Amino acid sequence: MSDKILQTPCNLEIDYSQVITDPILPFVIELDLTTSILEPAPGQNQRFCYNITGVGQNTSTFADLSHLVFGVCDQIALSQITNVTVVINNVEQTVILGDNVDIMPPSHPDPPTGCPGLKFDFGLNKVTGVMNLCFELTTTYPVGPIPVCLFGGGTPATGLSICGPICSTNQTCQATGYQELSVCVPVAVTPFVTVGTTTTYCCGDPIVTVLSTPCSGNINGSCVFKIFQQLCIAVPVEFGATAAVGSPHVECGEVSSEDICTDCGLD
Repeated sequence: MSDKILQTPCNLEIDYSQVITDPILPFVIELDLTTSILEPAPGQNQRFCYNITGVGQNTSTFADLSHLVFGVCDQIALSQITNVTVVINNVEQTVILGDNVDIMPPSHPDPPTGCPGLKFDFGLNKVTGVMNLCFELTTTYPVGPIPVCLFGGGTPATGLSICGPICSTNQTCQATGYQELSVCVPVAVTPFVTVGTTTTYCCGDPIVTVLSTPCSGNINGSCVFKIFQQLCIAVPVEFGATAAVGSPHVECGEVSSEDICTDCGLD
């Protein structure tokens, strides 16, 4: 691979048998440079081919592969992927784009692994399994490290990256800032009373008499009484914060034609 296409160092082979999970997913994944086309000629598709090999033992310490996800550039749409082939132990499998081969976007990653990317929903034996898979892209992307996530035996295995299609060769450095602060919020508690359904009770039998004298009491009057209830109100309040990043302030340092980035900050 020339510097033109591979501007970011990445692994040509990764070994998940050395990653401790319970159970271990013992699979070695290799980018096959003999069948891949990383620098396509005009009119040619970019092609990535990978070999996945089971190197485990027939014990409960190891688990078969259920599926795997290649964390390709999230700008790659399913319509850009073509000529997908999957061969398991020399038997070509039926590939259905959007089904057993599908793009899992960052908004809806693969549920068992939590990884977005290009998912291959094919199983592989932990001892004797050999899978050869290829896919082509109608748009050429830079080559750099992409995460590979495995799932099998009810366990995900993540953390290793291999060479694959990335969005950009621009590298970033992450930093975390911490801000201590106090928050005060006023809380107003306003009690309310809800009147339930009234019930009328007849006290004794009705008395029917001749109206010789006017009825006593106030016309359309009301009877007023009080009900007193002591209350104690619990008010749950959740505190949090949002962060807004301002414009960057840059101080320019040394310029050189030599590699001054490797081991920077160690002096």
